[in-house]
Amino acid sequence: MAIPFDSDNFPIGKAPIAMLILFVISSILLVISIEKKDESLEFWIYANTHYDEYQARLPLFNQLYPEVNVHLVNFGGTMHDKLLTALLSNFGAPDIVEVEINSIGRFLKGAIDEIGFIDLRPLLESKGRIDDLFPNRFTPWSYSGKIYGIPHDLHPVVLLYRDDLFKAVGVDLTKVNTWDEFIISAKKATRDTDGDGNIDQYAIVLDNKTESDYFNFLLQRGGGFFDENGNVIIDSELAIETLTFYNSLFNEHKIATPVYGTWHGHPSNFAAMQDDKILSILAPDWYVGILKSQVPQMAGKWKAIPMPAWEDGGRRTTTRGGTMIGITKQCKNPDLAWELIEFTYFNREGLANRFETTMIIPPIKSAFDVPVFHEPEEYLGGQKIGELFIDLVPDIPPRYQNPYWSEASDLLNDAIFKVVTENEHPRKALTELATTVRKIISKDHTRWGTE
Repeated sequence: MAIPFDSDNFPIGKAPIAMLILFVISSILLVISIEKKDESLEFWIYANTHYDEYQARLPLFNQLYPEVNVHLVNFGGTMHDKLLTALLSNFGAPDIVEVEINSIGRFLKGAIDEIGFIDLRPLLESKGRIDDLFPNRFTPWSYSGKIYGIPHDLHPVVLLYRDDLFKAVGVDLTKVNTWDEFIISAKKATRDTDGDGNIDQYAIVLDNKTESDYFNFLLQRGGGFFDENGNVIIDSELAIETLTFYNSLFNEHKIATPVYGTWHGHPSNFAAMQDDKILSILAPDWYVGILKSQVPQMAGKWKAIPMPAWEDGGRRTTTRGGTMIGITKQCKNPDLAWELIEFTYFNREGLANRFETTMIIPPIKSAFDVPVFHEPEEYLGGQKIGELFIDLVPDIPPRYQNPYWSEASDLLNDAIFKVVTENEHPRKALTELATTVRKIISKDHTRWGTE
């Protein structure tokens, strides 16, 4: 007997139904195709650089485990949506998967036993790995006392700057220790270079459209959107003061130019750098790698210092971005999946290669003595940037997780734009933002019957 089904009245509409059907069919075909060996692992990722690294090194893993068929799939920007569909339907998910830091919250909603990842704490402890990783780097991937992901990175942030252009106006940034001192120096470097009455050269480029740079400052001060218990704290006095300061860099001190294009990695931003319009930028380790690959002709023009502190002796770094690797509950062989994680996330040779190609510092304490992290970097004029990153690691602040980060960050983007571009008061913007996010959380918790 056929079961009647009206797609027009289905709550999520026709298009998602079609996508779900195609997803199920493709998943079945994938499962059939990879079951040719006795053991198989399906590994989903979203980043091209990660794909290139893992694909190049998988033959080495196959030498260690010749009976294992690893199916590496790079879905790019659509991966997180595909993963969410697979976890919600309890069918078609990979064995292991990488998740980006701004997307992990989407997978942590609902009851704790409904989360699609296994708690990795027991494996980390039994394999003797938990103490080799930095505790603060587990916070983005943890919720309700469970660890759902192993960090791929640390992403300490430095201030990249044009040493030649600052020195041309009598400024040695290595002598600058605080943001107040930076502002004084930055005003000397922000100038009209052609005499037409318009500023041509800005001391720093910052994002006025997204949370990225503001959040750098906020985390550096020990703040965040959520606290360690998942409570909304974006309307705290600390957050309001930080946004007030951030806005002043654009509109009071006038030392910051809005990012060119859509983000710091946009081609127009690199063009502005080459035209000497941008003298410094807040750069996590991965951005140094992007800069090196995208504008190699600027080799030798950039140097790096720790971020200026908020007060003498204060924290001189923050963290931006990140990726985790996790094992889904649909994985039939977690121990075998762990062996692949060990190979991709803990292998010293692989970590050295990752730094050489991307400048990413690993979160593995025991790997810090690998020689490549202590070698001069020609792109930065011979500076040992790996050592600077490692020196900053103990000061990397925690970034606490909440299932509503995706919604919250979108709203924070709007709030920052209103403050910096439309002159809205930081207190009003962040108070309204916090109220909205609390209402969203409360409404969902009421629907689920959770506290």
